[in-house]
Amino acid sequence: MAVFAHPDDEIGAAGTLALHARRGDEVLLVWMTKGELASQFGGLPKEEVAQIREGHGAHVAGLLGAQYRFLAFGDTLLTGGREEALALARLMAEFRPDVVLTWDPLDVHPDHRATHQAVLSALKLCRIPKLVGEAHRTPVRLYHYPRRDLARPWIYVDTTPTEEVAEAIFSFYRDFYRWPFSLEEFRARRRLLGREVGVRFAEAFQAEAPVPLPALVGRVLGAEE
Repeated sequence: MAVFAHPDDEIGAAGTLALHARRGDEVLLVWMTKGELASQFGGLPKEEVAQIREGHGAHVAGLLGAQYRFLAFGDTLLTGGREEALALARLMAEFRPDVVLTWDPLDVHPDHRATHQAVLSALKLCRIPKLVGEAHRTPVRLYHYPRRDLARPWIYVDTTPTEEVAEAIFSFYRDFYRWPFSLEEFRARRRLLGREVGVRFAEAFQAEAPVPLPALVGRVLGAEE
């Protein structure tokens, strides 16, 4: 299960999610908002923007081979509070993930930080039957996008087999939004991460606590489950 604030936040985890889907795992991509306040749409009404971005999410989920869900929270209005956490907790109790990927806790965007906080709380609330019905009490590993200024374990995923999926998703968004970043720049960052662990392309995450050795490089996150 991957939880992000807005469509396109998932780019940094695309190769990993595609790997899980390719090996037959169920993958659920969740966005807290539809990103309806995106500035690239100019004066287009936010309802129309929401509809366009929901279509983007459906397209990306199709490329990944994933299920997807949009929650009904407003763009820039996330707080990481109980209502958001409870909505996620109910979804977790339904989907029953082994691993959750999300934003880091210190990102500059308040919606990203709030998403991380909501995920943390949801992982506790999903264990309470009086809140979610049939509780999800199996241990869940939480991984977030990495930051060099956080002293937490790094987990690298060899995404070479699904690099074409990650590049297709990046190119889809880049072409639509006319981002000033080239495919080669995107590819180069992934090569650099791969070089750190001796593979061609990689994605990286961090864990809040030590992880078992089988979860490290060369294995897809959660492969030992």
